[in-house]
Amino acid sequence: HPDSILIVDFGSQVTQLIARRVREAGVYSEIAPFQSAEEAFDRLRPAGIILSGGPASVTLATSPRAPQRFFEAGIPILGICYGQQLMSAQLGGNVVISGDGGEFGKAFVDVKANCALFDGLWAEGERHQVWMSHGDKVDALPPGFSPVATSEGAPFAIVADEARRFYGVQFHPEVVHTPDGGKLIANFARHVCGLAGDWTMAEFRDAKIAEIRE
Repeated sequence: HPDSILIVDFGSQVTQLIARRVREAGVYSEIAPFQSAEEAFDRLRPAGIILSGGPASVTLATSPRAPQRFFEAGIPILGICYGQQLMSAQLGGNVVISGDGGEFGKAFVDVKANCALFDGLWAEGERHQVWMSHGDKVDALPPGFSPVATSEGAPFAIVADEARRFYGVQFHPEVVHTPDGGKLIANFARHVCGLAGDWTMAEFRDAKIAEIRE
């Protein structure tokens, strides 16, 4: 399914909401637990990947990781919360436990630069409400990344590597407390991954029924 997005689940309680937001953008997605993400990737051949949040700490050697080849596949990746930290750690940045206990709840991000994720949505100099929930934070970005939005508690609230089309957000765009979050996810699916956004559950159902009949 080349017009799909693979959502890798690292144990967040709101991963289902990511799938819903992608679906609302008219794009097909599948959720795979991180343990079987590689198999799902080979089967789906997705146009993009979203790495979910999760309760683990990237600072521990035993915490879940994404298959390294995902970052070498040449397709866009959006890391959310744990996903952002994991991407930073795996690509040569650094993640630390927040000395101040982290950020939980409503926060505001200041847009510092434009990027494809903000197309037609956010502009440089604007401030937007988001929902934070993190005890760790990225304190050094991997090569190629730059911060495009900051918050009081997260200097790297949103980071981008436009050349590789990798994006990381330290907040949860999938929850209603991030008012423009659904649109950010839609921008990733449509603008960044280049998907048409014309997929519907009805179409999927018809295709599956036809498949079964064959």
